[in-house]
Amino acid sequence: MRVLPDLSYGPLPHQALDLALPDLPRAVLAYAHGGGFTKGSRKEATFAELAAQLCPWGIAVASVSYRLAGGLLDLDPPDRPAMRRMAAASAAAGLRLNPRLYGPAFAMALFDLGRAVLALKNGALAPALTGLPVTLLGMSAGGIAALSLAHPPQVWAGRLTRPDAVLAVSAAMVQPWRLRPGEPPCVMLHGAVDRIIPPADARLAACVAQEKGADLQVIITDTPGHVPQLTRLLHGTAPDGRPGLSLLTDLVARTLV
Repeated sequence: MRVLPDLSYGPLPHQALDLALPDLPRAVLAYAHGGGFTKGSRKEATFAELAAQLCPWGIAVASVSYRLAGGLLDLDPPDRPAMRRMAAASAAAGLRLNPRLYGPAFAMALFDLGRAVLALKNGALAPALTGLPVTLLGMSAGGIAALSLAHPPQVWAGRLTRPDAVLAVSAAMVQPWRLRPGEPPCVMLHGAVDRIIPPADARLAACVAQEKGADLQVIITDTPGHVPQLTRLLHGTAPDGRPGLSLLTDLVARTLV
């Protein structure tokens, strides 16, 4: 395994990632940190933990930074009306989370993660990754953006490169009406008690997915709290008693079929 730090996938300071590259990669896992779209870092310990566990299996691991704390004026002018309409639709959909989690900073993260997925897929950052499937693991805000990248807004779909699968931890589908059949498989891991992103928002996504036949599995654990769900994924057990990380490796395996 080689670690390639501070690779730029775009021209802006936050458009960078760290990459752990196994000798013979066969898939890619990209991690998007949490922080409410206002803080967080790709340099957190999660990257090293994922790399240590996944690289021996031929899964390259990228830890991705994205722009933070953006406002409406930070979006390109043509994107601002669409952002206003989508934020209003999210508010009307019955979501209980803070509206800033589906505002302009969310849109900027969406664009950045799509750009990072493209750079990983086309080999721009490492030729050995060319054409390999990319699974996005997103924590909290990172998971919100990851889910929407798998089910992108129609107005921006042509500009966004989708992942091949998504595992979102303590997150929400902030545009649940986008869920539809035939899109990348997604898993949501959520605690029964979460004061940051209410479990009701995860259940809303589950209901819409079932109604529309979307490939989305929602797992509500008995572990309380927001961040502890990531700890359970990395070091604990899945509801079926297997290692928690099996939820992720099973999803990556689906991209290889």
